[in-house]
Amino acid sequence: MTHVIKRGGRRQSFSPSKIKNSIKKAAKESGFSPSKTEKLVKEVGEAVIAFFKKKRVVKTTDIRKSILRRLSTRAKSVIPSWKRHERKKRKRCKC
Repeated sequence: MTHVIKRGGRRQSFSPSKIKNSIKKAAKESGFSPSKTEKLVKEVGEAVIAFFKKKRVVKTTDIRKSILRRLSTRAKSVIPSWKRHERKKRKRCKC
C-alpha cells in the first residue's frame, strides 16, 4: 500500500480519486468540455496514479510536480486553474 507524506509530515493512504477530482475541477474551471475533461483525466491522472501506486511512500510535492509537468505538455491552460484552487485550499486549511 502506498502512503502519502503531507507537507506537515502527516501520513495518509494514497487516494487516486483525489488526483482525478483535482484534475477534473481544474479542467472544468478552464472551460473544458466534459469529454475533453475525461480525456485529460485519463491521460494525466491515470499515468500519475499508475506511477505512484508502485511506490511505498511518496510526498505530496512529488505528486504535484508530476501532475503539473504532465499538464504542461497536454493542457497548459489548466495549470492556472489548478494553482488557483491550490491557493484557495491552503488558505482554508491553514496548512
